[in-house]
Amino acid sequence: MSLIRLWNLLVEYQDVLLSGIKITVVLAVLSMLLAMVVGLIACLGMLSRSRILRAPAVLFVEFCRNTPILVQLVWVHYAWPEIIGVKFDAFTSSMIALAMQSSGYLAEEYRAGIESIEKGQIEASQSLGMTYWRLMRRIVIPQAFIRMVPGILNQFVTCFKSTSIVSVIAVPDLMYQAQLIVTATFLPMPVYTVVALMYFLMVFGVSVGVRRLTLLLPNFGYFQTRKEAPAA
Repeated sequence: MSLIRLWNLLVEYQDVLLSGIKITVVLAVLSMLLAMVVGLIACLGMLSRSRILRAPAVLFVEFCRNTPILVQLVWVHYAWPEIIGVKFDAFTSSMIALAMQSSGYLAEEYRAGIESIEKGQIEASQSLGMTYWRLMRRIVIPQAFIRMVPGILNQFVTCFKSTSIVSVIAVPDLMYQAQLIVTATFLPMPVYTVVALMYFLMVFGVSVGVRRLTLLLPNFGYFQTRKEAPAA
């Protein structure tokens, strides 16, 4: 297939591809935002002294981390209606499934970040009479979050790549639109090659941004290295 014909194909279906890209980006962003909230709740449950809170949180995190994203996607979309009596549309089911898997990994990121905070700060706050939740909200979580930014951004890259699986339940993302174009043109090789390059450019751009932001973090906030006092 000539490059000219391939270019004409892209021009002809540019609206379809752009629509798929938009759905892919929005799905990845919304899933990650939901995962950040759910992951934090699961992390606090794992760190709780109460077994009633800790056991379900640990079970949730392990389930999310140790089941394939495709299984989670199909389970949410087809099994949840039988369990809770509510039928989600394909986009919502995809967002929930992607958020579930990401939240499992983010919960471990949060836990590692929280446990990295010096115990002296926690003991000093407790000595001032701070409650556990106030201590977490005002002292621990703000510092831990800064330290967790690289891991969170890396998980966003993983979540972005995982969006390609949602086409199996007919979410009109980039991969689904590519399948429609292939059905209409009978040109699987060039179409899927172009779509692969599109995914590469998007994910590569996000990855480069993550690396640069990670390199800049030591210059800000809690990453900033304190200068040693001059010798007397």
